[in-house]
Formats: sequence, C-alpha cells, structure tokens
Amino acid sequence: MLNWMRYIPEGTKDLLFDECSEKIRIEELLRDSYKSCGFVDIITPTLEFYDVFNGDHTTIAQEKMYKLFDNHGRIMVLRPDVTTPIARVTATKLNEATFPIRFCYTSNVFRVNESMFGKANEITQSGVEIIGVNSVKADAELIITGINALRNCGLEDFKVEIGQAEFFKSLVEELNVDDECRESIRRYVEDKNFITLEHYLRDKIKDYSEYKLRALREIPKLFGKIEVVEKARKLTSNPKALEALDNIMQVYGLIEMAGLASYVSIDLGMVQNMDYYSGIIFRAFTFGSGSYILSGGRYDELIKTFGRDLPAIGFAIDIDSLMSALQSRGLSNSRKVKYIVLFYTEELSNKAFQLSNFLRENGYVCEMSLFDTEEETMEYADSKKIETVVSLMEENQVRLYRHSRKWNHRDFDAEYLDKLFKETEKIDEE
Repeated sequence: MLNWMRYIPEGTKDLLFDECSEKIRIEELLRDSYKSCGFVDIITPTLEFYDVFNGDHTTIAQEKMYKLFDNHGRIMVLRPDVTTPIARVTATKLNEATFPIRFCYTSNVFRVNESMFGKANEITQSGVEIIGVNSVKADAELIITGINALRNCGLEDFKVEIGQAEFFKSLVEELNVDDECRESIRRYVEDKNFITLEHYLRDKIKDYSEYKLRALREIPKLFGKIEVVEKARKLTSNPKALEALDNIMQVYGLIEMAGLASYVSIDLGMVQNMDYYSGIIFRAFTFGSGSYILSGGRYDELIKTFGRDLPAIGFAIDIDSLMSALQSRGLSNSRKVKYIVLFYTEELSNKAFQLSNFLRENGYVCEMSLFDTEEETMEYADSKKIETVVSLMEENQVRLYRHSRKWNHRDFDAEYLDKLFKETEKIDEE
C-alpha cells in the first residue's frame, strides 16, 4: 500500500519563499483597499454544518463539498464559500447592528474539482459584502471597489462584465416552462451557443409569439459596450426586463462618473446561478488567467433562508488567479525591499542589535548573520542575491560590502558608526 505522507492531495499546493510572500502581499493590498472604504473584517469557521449550504439558494452542488462527521455524527463540511456563512452570521448574531454593514474577508474555501481541468480544490478568496441596503449606489460602489482593488494590486488591463439576473428571469417567466426547460435555455445562453439555443426554442417552445422569443434568441449576442442595453430594450416590452435594463444604466452611470467606465463592458447573457442572484451580477476577466478573477452580484434572498429578510451584494476575488495574471505581466514582487545582512562578532552583539533595530525602523529588512565568518556571510548573501552586507568586526570599525562591487568593502570608524544609527540613507549613498 502506497504511503502518502510525502505527498499532498490533488488540487492543493505548497507555497514557499517569494511565491508565499507575493500571495501575502496581494492579500494585504486587497485588505487595505477594502479598509480604506469602510469595510470591517470578518472570519468565519473553516468547518460548518452541511445544512448551512443545503438551502434553496446555494451555488455549490453537494457533491462538490468536502464532508466529514463530528463526534455526534452530524455532517460537517469544509467551508465551500464565504458569503453563505456571512449570511448566517448576519441573520443570527447581528440583531442590534446598524445597517448597512460592510464586511471584508480573506479566507480559504474548499471545493472538489476535476483534476483534469487543473482547478484547485483549495482556493483563497478575498472579498466584500454590503448587507442591509438595496440601492443603485450599493451596486455601483461594489463594482467600483472591485475595480480599484485590482488596480491597487497593479493590474490595469482587465474588464468587468456587468449583467442583470432579472433580465433573463423575466423573459423566461413569460414562457411558463418547467425547470428542466428553463435550465436548458439558461445553459445555452451562458455558453453563447446560438445555434443550439435557436433549435431548442423552435422545437420546444411552439405556443408563443415570435416577439416573446426574439429577446431570448438574441440574449447570447447582447454583450459589448453600453449600447447593447438600448438594443436589448427594443427586443422586449416586459416591465421587469426593462426595469433590469434601467438598473444597469443607472449603475453604469455612477461608474462612469467615477471615471472607471473604461474598465466596464455589458453582458446580458451572463446567467449563471440564477436561483442565487437577484439583480446586478458582474465578473472580471483578464489574460494570463484561465478563468474570471472576480465575480459577484446581488443576492437579496439568501439571508432570508437563515430567518432574516435583508438585501445584500458582494464579490469575491480569486487570489491565485490574480497572482497568475500579475506574474504573466511581470508585476509580481513589485514592492522594492532594501535588504541587508548584518554580520557581527559576539562581543559586539549589543551594538549589532541596536543597529538592526534602527535599520528595521527605517524601512530596511535587516537579517542577522548566523555564520562565524564574513566569508560565509557573503557567500550566503550572494546565493540569495542580497546586495548589501554590513559587518561589525571591532568596537570602532564597521565594514560596508556591496555585491555590485564584487564585495569590495570600505572601513569606517566609530564616528561613522554613530552616523549609521542616525542616517540610514548613508548606506545607500555609500
């Protein structure tokens, strides 16, 4: 029998060194973006009861969840998404809260994906939720927050596609078809399968006027610039559908006023998870990532399943996909770090620790050398591509080594050492 102790499960990944640092850097940039807009942190358990995700408005199929049993035999799951637990918290623990509430989070979620498609089973998501208000302002702010968060990470060439769940829903409701037929139409529209959709409507939907079917036939083609909204308006007289189009125009208008319209396009054929979303929906795409890097929308019915009727809207960013997009552009590790290795003899430990603390307080990364000789320290710095080594060898002597000068050094007396304590720029000047 194969021993798996040296391996990790499919769909998971170890992160080391620069890649690990880069992921943490992106998480911090995203969190700073949210916090600057008034969002507050929330952390929910990694383990939840299966019942939390088994409602009518779940987006994760039960076979995609990792399940286990607790000591009472109850079914547990590894958290497959973050929004649903936040809905649970809001409905059960925030009776005295002032709404709207703005939550932000960074958490790992766990989903069983087919390994042949290369999708991860453990995904790091960073996102926000606005709970307790249903307004165009909230819809626009979430999309603007998402755009600015991606930009703050260094990404510029991306598009946020905006759709409206009620547009498709209202058109299908006119047909009064069963759930199976509705799902088939939804799937063909989502896949932009024009020909199959045309054949299906012609064969299955025979008792309705051509006018009512025309909008459904055209939905997969309704994507691009904001003008497609006016094109869609000419295809239907359904009041709910027209109201959904008005919602898109209002949200787009606010985004345009924020100066971010160039990042936005329209896709009325975005019809995924129709039982979950109830209004504006959006996804962000860019090259260098195999899937969308951000997805979200309005989900006004979800919190109601936990006993409290509150509107909500949110989005989640796939951090791993965002990292791939940044790496493909050479934008990863973009923050420059001034790195120093400090070598010292034991009798000068006191001065070495004082100097290291001072350097760190002034923006340097100062690593204390653990080697016994300068030569070993410089070999180590060379292997890690660290540019500068500072050496304290004697009470009144400090040596500064530069890799770019092939580790040539300069000696300074105690007076210069005192200057180092006061003016760290001297290291760069020398």
